[in-house]
Amino acid sequence: MKKEFRAHPLMIVSLMRPFLFVLVLPVLKGVVQYIVSREVTGVLTLEIILFAAIVFFAAVRCAAFRLVCGERAVTVKSGVIFRTSSVMSISKLSSVQTVQNPADAVLGAVTYRINTEAGRRGKADFEFKLSRKDSAEVSKRLYGAENPTAVRFSVIKVAMMAATTSSAVTGMIVAVPVINRAGKLLGVALDRMLFDEINEVSGEIQSYFPPVVNTISLIFLLAYAVAFVYSFIKYINFSLFLERDKLEVRSGFFVRSRTSFKKESVNDVLIDQTPLMRIFKRYAMKVSVGGYGGAKGDAAVIVPSGRHGEIKRQFSMYFPFLAPDGRLLHPTRGRNSRARFLYFPAVYFLITAGISLVLALIFPDFGRLILFLMAVVECVVLYYAYLSIFEYRFGKLSLGKNVYARSVKIFNTCELYCPADRVGEIKLVRTPPDIRRGTCKARVTVRSEGADSIRVRNLDYEELKREIAEHYGIEV
Repeated sequence: MKKEFRAHPLMIVSLMRPFLFVLVLPVLKGVVQYIVSREVTGVLTLEIILFAAIVFFAAVRCAAFRLVCGERAVTVKSGVIFRTSSVMSISKLSSVQTVQNPADAVLGAVTYRINTEAGRRGKADFEFKLSRKDSAEVSKRLYGAENPTAVRFSVIKVAMMAATTSSAVTGMIVAVPVINRAGKLLGVALDRMLFDEINEVSGEIQSYFPPVVNTISLIFLLAYAVAFVYSFIKYINFSLFLERDKLEVRSGFFVRSRTSFKKESVNDVLIDQTPLMRIFKRYAMKVSVGGYGGAKGDAAVIVPSGRHGEIKRQFSMYFPFLAPDGRLLHPTRGRNSRARFLYFPAVYFLITAGISLVLALIFPDFGRLILFLMAVVECVVLYYAYLSIFEYRFGKLSLGKNVYARSVKIFNTCELYCPADRVGEIKLVRTPPDIRRGTCKARVTVRSEGADSIRVRNLDYEELKREIAEHYGIEV
């Protein structure tokens, strides 16, 4: 039996979101200025008229929205002048997510997201507001009644994941837009004030390196702190709910999210380890699901932190159908093979040292800054050499009904598991040294929105060709 659901009135605010910083906030700022100075400008009057028009059209669009759930398909109807009806088979849904922020909680609403493998990358297929009661009923109709087994993780494990996966770059991406927009709204240069404060503090720190190094270091430390807090708040209260053919991930403190997806919707499973995780000997397990989190290519964290044996046991419990079933192929062994893995790290190390020496001779006044930058780059190169040794010792590839690979991705070590029918491409790359030694590089790319991929180097070319021909019937 079909049932029709209407949007929650709070969806009007969501429809106005594209105009938030160009119209809504300036109007609010103008209202505050009027309360203080009792003056209304012509520009503010025009903005209020446009604001009222946007609210009217958003209300009309909200009233026109319908969600129709049947036994086999779900239909999303929207539009006022141009009416659209989007029909999706329930069996083809990849993930369903509900998100509730503090305003939603007070007004009894949730943001509901429905995703398939078809929508645009970087955006949920369908996103709308429903009442809390309607949201629960829709989820029941789409995925059936809930009878899960809860797996909860301690705050320490969540904090460990936040600490070891956060980065200064992420902190800057999160903080800089907020600071800029807040400064524009308040009419003050918050970014300049913050930078001046950092400069003042860094000037008081005594070290061998020049003050600019202290400033850069403080900025990166603050950015990392922002990223850690953001990640910790995002994943706090993390828990996993297991059913026979479905998983549900719940997390969040201020903004609480619940994401459900069928195990058959999983494109691949990643067991990865960041550089900081290596220090604490911890790993995390993630899965790639189409449309997860409202952003295409997002990874769903299944286990936030654990030792390798613990993670492998949980993988065997949750995804036994993805266990490797083919013969393991390893990089060729020997002194020459190991030297090939270390060739580029050695070249980069020498180039960095040579460039730094030349720059120090040309610009002697910047010698300490050049020394600092060289030390940072050389540390990165040394870690790259360490990862190259890891590839030599632990790199492997298995083809069969399921594909398994272990190698390095950027600065992380990782293991990838996926069904063979989810692999979009297996690319074999041969450089002149590979041709001379009968080896190749194999890159496996998963057929998914995020296009997860992994590369295994220095595999025996003829052996890999035979494996591809045996399992997939393809002559390379």
